[in-house]
Amino acid sequence: MFHPRTEATAEHDASWLAIRQPAVIRLLERELATRDGDAFAAGLELACRVLGGRAPVGDLRLDHTALEAGLAAVRSGRCDRAMVRSLRDQIDELPVVLTKAEQDAVATCVASIIYAVLDASIRELDDTLVA
Repeated sequence: MFHPRTEATAEHDASWLAIRQPAVIRLLERELATRDGDAFAAGLELACRVLGGRAPVGDLRLDHTALEAGLAAVRSGRCDRAMVRSLRDQIDELPVVLTKAEQDAVATCVASIIYAVLDASIRELDDTLVA
């Protein structure tokens, strides 16, 4: 369920994301830039939820290679449908009006971020188990 955040919290989360995950910001800018900025704002909000919030991903840094791999995986259909439905529900709850194409783009970007986080976490776990 969507809980409205204060403007100060949202600004802090966006600043944190820009400092800790610059490749994510570049992905959002590249994929979601529109004249009105609503798609970018929606993507930024959901990316902050995924990567920041109460339990940040920690020291995990996503680079452009990981994000591109995530984008390719999502675009080729290798992502969980339930996750996509959940993202669409969250997009619908945001206080912005998006076209169908913008909703699709936001869902694709955020799903690719989630995919990249999971992929990196699995690689990290594999390294830990092998060591």
